[in-house]
Amino acid sequence: MANRAQRRAAARMKDEETKGVSSQRKFDNQADRVARTKNGEWRPSRVDKPVEEPASSQDDVNLTIARKRTPREWAKFFSWLFIVVSAVAFLIVMWIPRLPLAAIVAVTVVFVIGVVSLFFVRSDHDRNPYVDENGTAV
Repeated sequence: MANRAQRRAAARMKDEETKGVSSQRKFDNQADRVARTKNGEWRPSRVDKPVEEPASSQDDVNLTIARKRTPREWAKFFSWLFIVVSAVAFLIVMWIPRLPLAAIVAVTVVFVIGVVSLFFVRSDHDRNPYVDENGTAV
């Protein structure tokens, strides 16, 4: 009778062989599903409604350029602008010797205002174009 180490090694080899067979079987099943779709493109199996084809990129560019910005979008833009400008200003202020404390505090306050204002101008999660109905990232 084989000792314990040999039995474990044999069981491990059997598991590895079975794992390879199951992954091959899973691959074959996925290939069959792809072949069954009408255009050969893989679609998630749990989607109830068909996925719309994206519009041409030229139409998207024209819509993006022609679209007017809402006040919320402008506020979000300026919030990020405050954050980036104050971060650059802080890097500059950090290397200037003998700068008054008021300048450092002013840069810090602008940064904090930018970060806090992002909480006020955030949009609803329902209007996120990168998330589907189930909350899954697209």
